Amino acid sequence: MSRHSSWESRKLRYWAECSGQSRRAGLPASHPAPAASPAQARLESYVLEQLGTSPDLCAHPFGISSLTSSSTCLTLHLDTYVGRERHSFPEHCLSRLLPAAPAPGSGDELPGIPGLRVRGIEDCGRQLLLHSLDSLGRAASLVLALPGGLSEGWEEIERRHRHWCEGNGLRPLWTTPGLGPVESACLNAFPSLERSRERRAAVGSALLRRIALFHTVTAFYRVQCWDDGDTWKIDAHTAHPRARWHDQLLQRLCHPRWGLPVNVSDRFCHCAEPYAPYQWGHTCSFYFAGHTTEQDDPIYLRVHASPEGRDYDRQIKTLRRTGAPAGWMSRAFPRHAIQHHDQHYQAQQLR
Repeated sequence: MSRHSSWESRKLRYWAECSGQSRRAGLPASHPAPAASPAQARLESYVLEQLGTSPDLCAHPFGISSLTSSSTCLTLHLDTYVGRERHSFPEHCLSRLLPAAPAPGSGDELPGIPGLRVRGIEDCGRQLLLHSLDSLGRAASLVLALPGGLSEGWEEIERRHRHWCEGNGLRPLWTTPGLGPVESACLNAFPSLERSRERRAAVGSALLRRIALFHTVTAFYRVQCWDDGDTWKIDAHTAHPRARWHDQLLQRLCHPRWGLPVNVSDRFCHCAEPYAPYQWGHTCSFYFAGHTTEQDDPIYLRVHASPEGRDYDRQIKTLRRTGAPAGWMSRAFPRHAIQHHDQHYQAQQLR
């Protein structure tokens, strides 16, 4: 294999790991994870924050099975279910992303992303086209694609979510023209916070465009992400007594050519020490520094390990019900944990 073809093969692999798509699909752009425009990055950082804090488990991180990206648009392919009760993840996604005005005088915060609007529905009802227009008039686009096995389309899902909002005293804003007064008030309430969000948007967008790494390279059964006002915090949980796979994740995130413009500045980890005793709540922590001096610690990653013999019946049951791939499950959980769950399930069936 020539040096050029080997390089192209590595680039294709990186794209597949970041996007969650098969390498057979072929790299659609010259860069495996192209950077978003400023307006696009701002929208995507909002999406990451809204989807990254869900308390329920999905088959993939944040309910995103795969994605495709360009500098001016992002397409997210969604999971079917969320949580043990198998609630509709596409409907959950709308509840997190689409803005709705709370009842006057209620004191409730505006749910959803201010300025996000439904532009249309395409591909026989399978794709929901969204766009965002901020206070500076900059536009950004987002496409939500339904999973293949789902029988209903976006028309039914959007209609059901609209009825839910209206029945709970919320006024849907996602089809109104322009930025409404409620949304403007929300954006202008804390100017310093909005300026800080603007500075961190590129990092948030870059993380979202590489979110599949937390599934393809690692095997964390739970990942959460949020913006705490200074840093993007990532909390990951593994079912193994040592926080496996985090070095592979760090290598991809900090790749010198295709990764984020960050490097690990501080590392607190004992996984490499073969005889280090396990401690309850063992956590590996990694602080990232930006390549510029203006943005220190843009990311803080914590990976929580688990003690031997811990019962994971609830997590395994939930992930299987949401459709998590069997191959990934065998990496994410120790064999004895899956066997314990299966024996417990069989015993319940015989009662």
